[in-house]
Amino acid sequence: MSDLDQHFVSVRGYDIDVEHLSYATIVVMAELGVYGGWHSLSYAAGALIVLAPVLAIAIAHAFSQVLHAHATHARRLTREEWRFAVWRQGHVVLAAAPALIILALGRMTPMGMSHVRALVLVTGTVTLIGMAALASRRAGYRGGPWLLASATGGVIGLLVISVQVFLKSK
Repeated sequence: MSDLDQHFVSVRGYDIDVEHLSYATIVVMAELGVYGGWHSLSYAAGALIVLAPVLAIAIAHAFSQVLHAHATHARRLTREEWRFAVWRQGHVVLAAAPALIILALGRMTPMGMSHVRALVLVTGTVTLIGMAALASRRAGYRGGPWLLASATGGVIGLLVISVQVFLKSK
């Protein structure tokens, strides 16, 4: 395994950066959970609200990855290393996809925008459960221990939702 591919897990031919995708999913859930003006937004404005924190995370991760690589390698980075630092952030941006799809469906269907926040939080929780299930299966968990380890994704999602409920009440 090279230094470049150690960050990814291959699932059915797709390389997934579980660390960045799970982190970005939690941030999207947290940010979108507290936003309360969905019903008054155009799709473009809603998309910007979804994408802004994700792009900020992607830029911050790329910057910190490059700084770390410079410091640890004590040399200039190769073109391949620069490309990888930027390309790896695609997984962070991927975390915005479910929210953008839900936002589009909310705009185009009778469901409307009233349920967007709840659907984003539920979708984020299901995503975290899926990533926890993937990671725990690859770690060798089976049966009951695998279910318990997978449920940690749901617990983290519910924790984020609980924080949102608490913040909304203040």
